[in-house]
Amino acid sequence: MFTRKALAGGVALSVVALTAIAPAAGATGHGSSAFALSAAGLLKIDPVPAVDGSDGFRQKSLAEFSLPLQLVKLTLLNARASEDRAKASIKEVSVNLSGLIGKQGKPLVSASAIEAECKNGKGTSSLAKASIGATKLDVAAAPNTSVGVPGLASVTLNKQVKHKDGSLTVTALSISVDGVQTLDLASVTCAAGDGGGSTTEPTTGKPPSGKPTTAKPSTPATSATTKPAGDKPTADGKAPTPTPAKAHLDVTG
Repeated sequence: MFTRKALAGGVALSVVALTAIAPAAGATGHGSSAFALSAAGLLKIDPVPAVDGSDGFRQKSLAEFSLPLQLVKLTLLNARASEDRAKASIKEVSVNLSGLIGKQGKPLVSASAIEAECKNGKGTSSLAKASIGATKLDVAAAPNTSVGVPGLASVTLNKQVKHKDGSLTVTALSISVDGVQTLDLASVTCAAGDGGGSTTEPTTGKPPSGKPTTAKPSTPATSATTKPAGDKPTADGKAPTPTPAKAHLDVTG
């Protein structure tokens, strides 16, 4: 049987390099946060890679995460968050459910990709080529869809938890093994949206006093290439007195 002591030793070897570059996420406050993996129970893993977007956009990635005896193997773990949105994803997922508690057999949770995303207190998740053993899982499951493995585990797809402050946590895959081990894969948290828009009124162009303004007709500017209109005839139809033009011969009437 796979003992707790052996498991702890193997995890220590696998996670030591990761904790230096991907510390656990702190309190999210009114911002958003994301992580690709965390575990609690016999096997404890602080969220990795984990980001907190309270102070602006943050992103972290890991090429691979694995545990001894093929208990957990993940590739291309990514987490990113900003003040109002978050996204977490894993490229390849393989979790040996029975191996986590030392039982015989290998019911696997596997997927070619999983992802969770949220924005302004609303979230979604998706799976690609996912299955528990021989049971295929929906690409886009309804929130809090539960799939059980009798006597061994329960898996919640698109787990969504609304918090008292209005924020939302969405976890693509949440696994509970025999009541002694949990794993959360691709999890994000977002603060609630404000539900409104900008209250600033657009500029209308009204005068400060509220009185209408009368636009003064503008005097057309005379271009440097504008030519004079020329002499016009007098009221009795007689020819006007000619106006001499520079650089030309005088006009005779």
